[in-house]
Amino acid sequence: MLPMLAAFSATGDRPGSEEAVVEENLTAAETLNACTRLIPTEPLLLQGTMTVRKLRGIVLMQQPFKLLMAWGAQPPSAEVLLLDQKGTGLVERAMLTRPEGKPAQIQLFEGPEQKPVPEPSYAGRIRGTDMTWMDLTLDFLWWKDVRFDDQPRGKSHNGRDCDILVAVPPSPIPGCSAVRIWVDRQLRCLMQVEQLGPQGDTVRRMWVQRVKKMDDRWMIRDMETETLNSGHRTKLFVDDVSTP
Repeated sequence: MLPMLAAFSATGDRPGSEEAVVEENLTAAETLNACTRLIPTEPLLLQGTMTVRKLRGIVLMQQPFKLLMAWGAQPPSAEVLLLDQKGTGLVERAMLTRPEGKPAQIQLFEGPEQKPVPEPSYAGRIRGTDMTWMDLTLDFLWWKDVRFDDQPRGKSHNGRDCDILVAVPPSPIPGCSAVRIWVDRQLRCLMQVEQLGPQGDTVRRMWVQRVKKMDDRWMIRDMETETLNSGHRTKLFVDDVSTP
């Protein structure tokens, strides 16, 4: 999902199947680790669009993107290309790496000349969308300070039965004291995330809407992110997944 979108993927039974066996008595850390095990290590190219809409449906902007993932490389890496409205010209490029035992690192380049710019804030919005680099890297899947929420089990936005976790960043992130994570109890994939502000209140919410089976792997087809009280949402739609 970057590992983004693929971290929302799951192999095996179709969502809703009763054949999958739910592992009981997992710790919070084991539940979170189950999500990372679903991330494919083979190179993948994802293409799609981020669309920002007002809550009444009026489109404010569209941001085409390409994502080349190589999470089986050493170190694991990914390249995000943000394109112009026609989907042909390069507007911004981000190189993501995950050195062993360290948080994800981002190198950002802007414009046709690909000028290096300072590393962005993990919790900062990307080019006017509701998505952040924390969403795209899903860095919180590797945070070690994790526990079950006060309400340890419940339904996600789309009604899936989930374990609910709270993960705290290893070092301070401006605007993010922690994240609340919904993990599907049957598929062990990520279904919903909330970013918690400095006072522990929910400031942003991201949830999976639809998944699609691609080569025996369940991948996210579209998801939505909302900055609370902003009056708009961003839908991320994946229209193609291929092997580069």
